[in-house]
Formats: sequence, C-alpha cells, structure tokens
Amino acid sequence: MSALNLPAFSVLVLGGGKSSRMGRDKALLELQGETLLARTIRLGESLGARQVLVSRNQPGFIQDQIKDAGPMAGISAGLSHCDSRWMLVLPVDMPLLSPEALTPLLTETLGAQQAGFIEGFPLPVLLENSPTLKSALERTLTAATSSRSLQRLWQQLGLRQLSLPISPAFQNCNDPASFAAICAALTPYPEHLATPTTGPCDDCISQ
Repeated sequence: MSALNLPAFSVLVLGGGKSSRMGRDKALLELQGETLLARTIRLGESLGARQVLVSRNQPGFIQDQIKDAGPMAGISAGLSHCDSRWMLVLPVDMPLLSPEALTPLLTETLGAQQAGFIEGFPLPVLLENSPTLKSALERTLTAATSSRSLQRLWQQLGLRQLSLPISPAFQNCNDPASFAAICAALTPYPEHLATPTTGPCDDCISQ
C-alpha cells in the first residue's frame, strides 16, 4: 500500500458488538487458525497504517464511552485516540477483506483527501478526524430519539459515496450460517452447498 503514495492514516478495528445473532463473540471466531480480531488487525497493519487501534469493550482495548450504542460509539471512542487526520474504520465481521479489496476505497478517498464509503456499505469507511465529525457523533449518540444508523449519518455529513463494483470481500458474518458460508468460500467445498450473502451489517443500517 505504501507504493500508492497516499496521505498517512490510522486504522480503527471495530471489535465490539453484542454478537447476539451469532450467539458468541464474533471477534473471537477462528478462520484458518486465526481469530477474526487478529485477522482484521493484521489487515490494518498490512495496509501501511501508521496506527492500528481496536475498539472493544474488554480490558486492554479502547472502551465505548456510551454503552450498548453500536458501532457509532466505537468510532466516537476511537477518534479520541487517533493521531492521524484520516482514519479507516474496519469491521471485525468482514473477514474476506484484503488490501486489494480496499485499494479502490483508499485511492478514491485518501487520494482526493475526502472522507467516503462504498455506496450501500457504511463500513468500511474512511473518516476525517475533525471537530465536525466528533460533534456529530456526540449529538447523535446522546440524543434520546436519534437514529444511530451509520449510513444515515454519513449521508448527512456529506461523505462521498463511491459507486464501485461490489466485491465478495465485503460479505459479512452476522450469524452462524453466514460465517459457515465464508468458511466454505475459503476451503474446498461443493459449490451448491455454499450460499453466501452480501450486504452491510444490520447494526450499521438500522441502529
């Protein structure tokens, strides 16, 4: 990634969440002998980020200041620890993400020095670490009746929406069936038994 000559950026891994539909902590699921959390941290490092932060409500990680408020709370907490102007947010539940899959997003946003995300996918997202963003997150998180939809907030803030081909790398795992499909995609498996689905995390759309 360094060969792209992009501005310096940090990475925030969203490793929290209730994982209620999965029935267990998604971050600790193992894929090819590696937890999804470790896999996503390694991805951030491979992108050439100057700093890889982890938002996770466990000792030793960045903790949400507002509990049970979804990924928005993790992003808000992560920004307070970010030492870069730009922060790429990676969800822990997209284990097929790769540097190659993220290159178009990074080149289109960092290259133009504009925050943005891929249309229809509020995560991953490239954010500008600015007072405007921090204030918007705080207002949304503390408002009694406010929607905590990331996609809605990104649109309200005028983030650039990129029309890019949808890659299988953006498949997420919200439940055991979707995780099994991802595992199947990485191992020899009869094609007619693997039925992966694509789309953004429900938490990001509807909270």
